[in-house]
Amino acid sequence: MPGLAEGGVGRLLIPAVLLFAILGLWLHAASYSFISDDAYISFRYAYNLAMHGDFSFNLGERVEGYTNFLWTLMLALLLKVGLRPEVTSQLFGAFFGGATLVLIYVLTRLYRGGRRNPWDMLAALLLPSVGGFAVWCSGGLETQFFGALVLGGVVLYLAESAGRVRRPLSGGIFALAAMTRPEGLLLFGLTGLHRLGANLLGERRLMPRGREMLWVLGFVIPFGVFMGWRISYYGYPFPNTYYVKAGGDHWLMLNKWGLPYLWDFIHLNKLYVFAPFALLFWPRTVWRKEDVRHAEPPFTPAEPAAGDWLAAEKASATQSASESEAAPEAVQGEHDGQPERARALGALPLRPAFVWSYIALLVLPFMAYVCLVGGDFMAMGRFFLPVLPLVLFFGQEALREALERPRRVFDSWRPTRFVPVLVVLLGLGVLNAFVLHRVNAKMRYHRWGLDTVGYLRKFAADRVLVGRWLRDRVPKDTFLAVGGAGAIVYASRLRALDTFGLNDTWIAHKAPRSGDRPGHSKSAPQSYILKQKPDLMCHRARHQDWPYKPPASEARSWRRQGYKWVCIDPPGLRPRNYCCLKRLDRDLGVWPAEKR
Repeated sequence: MPGLAEGGVGRLLIPAVLLFAILGLWLHAASYSFISDDAYISFRYAYNLAMHGDFSFNLGERVEGYTNFLWTLMLALLLKVGLRPEVTSQLFGAFFGGATLVLIYVLTRLYRGGRRNPWDMLAALLLPSVGGFAVWCSGGLETQFFGALVLGGVVLYLAESAGRVRRPLSGGIFALAAMTRPEGLLLFGLTGLHRLGANLLGERRLMPRGREMLWVLGFVIPFGVFMGWRISYYGYPFPNTYYVKAGGDHWLMLNKWGLPYLWDFIHLNKLYVFAPFALLFWPRTVWRKEDVRHAEPPFTPAEPAAGDWLAAEKASATQSASESEAAPEAVQGEHDGQPERARALGALPLRPAFVWSYIALLVLPFMAYVCLVGGDFMAMGRFFLPVLPLVLFFGQEALREALERPRRVFDSWRPTRFVPVLVVLLGLGVLNAFVLHRVNAKMRYHRWGLDTVGYLRKFAADRVLVGRWLRDRVPKDTFLAVGGAGAIVYASRLRALDTFGLNDTWIAHKAPRSGDRPGHSKSAPQSYILKQKPDLMCHRARHQDWPYKPPASEARSWRRQGYKWVCIDPPGLRPRNYCCLKRLDRDLGVWPAEKR
């Protein structure tokens, strides 16, 4: 059906389908619509930067308790002009989630080349139905922003390797990703390793060319400037969260948390559906010798002359002309009826071995790293999302190869095969999305102690109510000790100590490990907390329907240490009472000072 593949109809159909997918994603994400407690940590830093010019959790205390510098900086800049991070974080999440759908289509077109084909849009149509992908368009975190940067870097790297982009820009994109989350540094290193392997296998050279040096500098210069600022401002090369997680029993983290986290991600999103087709995909596509894409060795993509962009352009044109003479039917068949502007992604598809070796080198080590650090304590596989589009891209191409099996794979499709596959997979995806939505409406997840979206939503919302109550009633110099340092601190605007080490250098670097739950493996000893003399100790809070009445022995013990239990009941809080330990000799207005 050439009308779907070429000409004006094709050019109109593709944006319409992508817009349909983006709208579907936004509707799916809106059904969750929550902000996690961790997001309020970034909001706190953004607020202090925007309002006080101090990139800190507590004013005057330079401790890097966030892991998403660029995301927090963006929120602060918008807060400076009056846009609240509770709103902008949600809008950014939806926007960059939609951008990922566009990028996965661009990746497909870059890989296949030739005529437009409905198979090119399969991954972009399926991704919005994946529950984890939609969930983390919400949440207020940097997940979708980081994922879009990673995928943008992948697409640019492949386009540059094929000579279809004149400037080596992907290094700069990976630098932005590394300034958004630390894992961006790992992905840049893996990309550089792939480039080195391609040079060795395809051109038998080790020394980089000028273009490759520019690519490295595109990463090193901005990231180096950022690292220099980080060390000079905070005193350490990594955020506190790294030091909280560093060390410990990695084998225990892998077995108890990491591998279950991986299985949970695969099982919830039913990614094993593609496994049978993958077995057919690899031998047929990657190593098939009769494919026209193997006219040259698989690891020798078009490489412009080093530092000479005009010569590179001429070389690219010469190569295209020679390819057209060598394979007139294959190449000319792709361009029939297409205007010159429609060839922006190049004439021939990328060589499969080059593309799939790169994607495997990104996905497998990245997923191994996530498992090794224990994954996350939140459900729905947030840490795996940066590579999820690449997994679906692999599934899309596996299905195309297994079901179509044409000789000219970039040029052919059969509606009787594609349409049923799309309907079945999309139907199953939507059905699975409804199931996951019901699971995440519960307060507790039934496996491995992962927190559901319902629990994360309520946890943060309750603490916003508590924080607002404190902001309106206690002195502005009140000092809190908290175990969840996000919503309650952001809403109260009060100085706080996070007992898990988020904003305390001693806890992150010196405190012994007290657990193995991801992100909660260190906790300050009670003796250390008492030395800080917090006015309210809410890290031991009791949240229940009635005011907490401690046993007499417990009350006497806390009184000897200078504290007693007090409770608050903000309107709308359920359970109604939130009880903390209050310092006896501190006048907090609603709770006057007392003697021991």
